Amino acid sequence: MKALIIQALAAGIAVLIGTKLMPGVRIRKTGTAIIVAAVFTLLNLLLGWLVKFLVAVALLPAAILTLGLAYLFFGLVVNSVLLYATDKLIDDFEIRGLGPLFGTAALISFAGWLLPRIL
Repeated sequence: MKALIIQALAAGIAVLIGTKLMPGVRIRKTGTAIIVAAVFTLLNLLLGWLVKFLVAVALLPAAILTLGLAYLFFGLVVNSVLLYATDKLIDDFEIRGLGPLFGTAALISFAGWLLPRIL
């Protein structure tokens, strides 16, 4: 349960930072960041296992060729897919382009890695 709360907090903070740093990420209200964090965490909880499996299978040939280095981008790809789904589910949240999508997913990945080490 603690990991779930930390993940939601990391997603909310990363989305707020993403709106300030990247011009392609927009939320209409500050409260929307809380909704985005909740939806992202719920999607990760319900569909994350499926997305992780599909990405792992898709990256398998690249992982074999690069001796596993392709899996360094595993979390980024999974977070990007889930963030794209979150964007489509919430009207007040908008990501325009792949750059802002990957950038915000990278912020979520970094915040999800950093927060458990701080708390």
